[in-house]
Amino acid sequence: MTGRWSSVVPYIAKSLEALDAPAGPFQRLTELACTVFDAPAAVVTLVSGDNAVLWCSDRELVRSLPRERTLGDRLLRQGKGAVLVVEDGLADPAARNHFLVAPPYNLRFYAGVTICGPDGQPLGAFGVMDRQPRPHPTDAQIATLRTLGAMAEDIMASLEVGRVSDERHGTLELIENMAGVGHWRLELASGKVHWSDEVFRIHGLDRKTFDPQVDSAIDRYHPDDRPGLLAAIAHSAETGDGYKMRLRLIRADGEERTVLTQARAERDDAGVVKVLYGVFQDITDQQAQIARAQRDEARYRLLAENVGDVITRVRPDGTSKYISPAIESLLGWTTEEMNGRPMDYVHPDDREMVTRAVLGTIHTKEPCRLEHRALHRDGSIVWVECTFRALAAEAGKPSEVVVVIRDMTDRKILADELVTARDRAEAAAAAKSEFLANMSHELRTPLTSVIGFSNLLKASEALPEAEKGYVARIATASEALLSVINDVLDYSKLEAGMIELEPQRFNPAALAHETVQMMEAQCLAKGLALHVDLAPDMPDCLMGDQARLRQILLNLLGNAVKFTSQGSVSLSVGGALEANGAWRLTAEVTDTGIGMSPQTQAHLFERFSQADRSTTRLYGGTGLGLAISRRLARAMDGDIVVTSQPGLGSTFKVTVPLHIAEGGSEAEGPRLSVMPEGRVLIADDAPANRELISVILVGMGLEVATASDGAEAVHAVQSEVYDLVLMDMQMPVMDGLTATREIRRIEHGGGRRLPIIALSANVQPDQIQLCRDAGMDDHLAKPLQLPALVATLSKYLDKSNASIAADATAPGRFATH
Repeated sequence: MTGRWSSVVPYIAKSLEALDAPAGPFQRLTELACTVFDAPAAVVTLVSGDNAVLWCSDRELVRSLPRERTLGDRLLRQGKGAVLVVEDGLADPAARNHFLVAPPYNLRFYAGVTICGPDGQPLGAFGVMDRQPRPHPTDAQIATLRTLGAMAEDIMASLEVGRVSDERHGTLELIENMAGVGHWRLELASGKVHWSDEVFRIHGLDRKTFDPQVDSAIDRYHPDDRPGLLAAIAHSAETGDGYKMRLRLIRADGEERTVLTQARAERDDAGVVKVLYGVFQDITDQQAQIARAQRDEARYRLLAENVGDVITRVRPDGTSKYISPAIESLLGWTTEEMNGRPMDYVHPDDREMVTRAVLGTIHTKEPCRLEHRALHRDGSIVWVECTFRALAAEAGKPSEVVVVIRDMTDRKILADELVTARDRAEAAAAAKSEFLANMSHELRTPLTSVIGFSNLLKASEALPEAEKGYVARIATASEALLSVINDVLDYSKLEAGMIELEPQRFNPAALAHETVQMMEAQCLAKGLALHVDLAPDMPDCLMGDQARLRQILLNLLGNAVKFTSQGSVSLSVGGALEANGAWRLTAEVTDTGIGMSPQTQAHLFERFSQADRSTTRLYGGTGLGLAISRRLARAMDGDIVVTSQPGLGSTFKVTVPLHIAEGGSEAEGPRLSVMPEGRVLIADDAPANRELISVILVGMGLEVATASDGAEAVHAVQSEVYDLVLMDMQMPVMDGLTATREIRRIEHGGGRRLPIIALSANVQPDQIQLCRDAGMDDHLAKPLQLPALVATLSKYLDKSNASIAADATAPGRFATH
């Protein structure tokens, strides 16, 4: 059994089972059948799926049972219009075992016809029964039976209408409850009002305790709204026109709600309006939402239309739902031209990126920021910065994206200009660094020979006294020239940020004595007294850049000696313990020289600054020493100040915060009176330097070989055994770095590492790092200082790390000299 009519069977079965009295259409029909056929019982069988329900006139057989146990199942199998007659159930093999034939029912006779729905589908059977066997009914009796079956079909149709009506009513109640919409009906003649359950709920009233009438119903509305409602009802009753109104309702609990009611008129056959009916909806929450949305929209538009940034709402397909008027000043298009338009205003190369940003924001709900190019109406490119934020829909799921677009063309141009300027500055800095490195090399390299050979000649016993004086003057001039070069290069490096501090442990008292000793010869030559005064509470060991501190003190002492013609120069070193445990080192250099005016002191630490041109002509110098010293002091978080009066001398005070270190200074070490033996290879492209270093090393008892470039040095190492290589950095054919890397490649895996010491005028940390990266072990700066040379040779030629009696000390790993 299929079709929509099959659904009526369970409904009818449920209705039949629920009957508590014999009244009803099937009861009357079965009683009629019993009368017509003079039968004790008539039965209606309704089948649904595998189940069936029986309705018998004597109600004893009203029950549900499996379909196959009913006689009606045999009729259904035969289809529409079928007739089934069982004259004697005991004699019929198909009916013999039927439960109705067996006690206590003991039925023998059955005559039935199929019951079908309007679509012709069999729904069950109608038949009469007897406890006595009967002959086959006549044709007239069969026709009567068919008529009774048709009446059963009519009853089925009527019940179906009722079922549909009940179903629709239930559905309507469900819809009204879900939508918050009720329905009502007003009978104009009686004033009786019919409300659905939802209308009662909206009013806050109980159906059981409130019987609505037109007057009592209207009293539920706000007093200001009642006249309008009464007028609308009267107009509809008179004309038959409907109405739609928004009203304020006062609920039973006193709460005011906003409702929407809509009515229509129902006329009788004469065209007279008898009934008004309609729907009724509580729209309070919707009105509040609309009001909030309108306020938000107003604020949003006020903001969007009065800011310089463009604000737009973009759908997932890339079209704009709204775009603010600022778009016209940005891209030249009006709002009307842009709304609903796809993202063709985005530069073609950037559209995929922008689309990913939109979809990604919708998917993750996370805001994002993006810079891209847009196309102006005139074809020019506009750089914009966009911020994407997901906008949640009613269900909470993002359905579009709010994009704030800001013009960043000028900022982009400025950023590009800054990048260009930075690149140029970096290129200039690199060029300056390279220039300084080259100048350092070109200036220091010849000075190495000049100073070195001058020192050798001064130490010669065979040189006459007059010639010794000439050599001394050469040496002094060379040292002065080196001082000028150092000042110029150091200040350039400070400005370029190329000087890095190298803290190490040192003894401040030893530093003071060593520095003063270096000035003794100059003071003695001018007949000046030189004093050093050390505070008794000064720590034995501090942590700081000893080399830079020595440079500052030498500069100050050198100036003091230079500008003092008679009297004395003194150095006082002390300090004080600070709250954080650091020691604030204080060094004062005092002289009895020419002094300075306040005006001179105001510009004293500026570069190229001296008292006047006559001072430069009289005393010499670059005017950079004090500027360098102050910058170095401030680089160590300290400073230099001066007090002076013309004709009464000057005092320069240096203060630098330093940490107190444990243990002895790194400069301390044992002495040795004998240079270890060894064979040294000198690689330098300057013949004078090769000769000078050779003379010095041979004088120390070392065996020496030379090479004029890196390639010769590599060949020499492959051909002979050496204990150490002094390798110049800049040489033709093959430079020192390349030669070192090649030597390390050759000796790889051989088990022996040849010490290679860099000889270079380039002493910056990055340049020294290049030496380390190439495989060099240490670094000696040009011009060579004999103590540093001896100490380095001692370190690598004697594995016991001894030093010789030349006041040379063992430097740390890869130290600079």
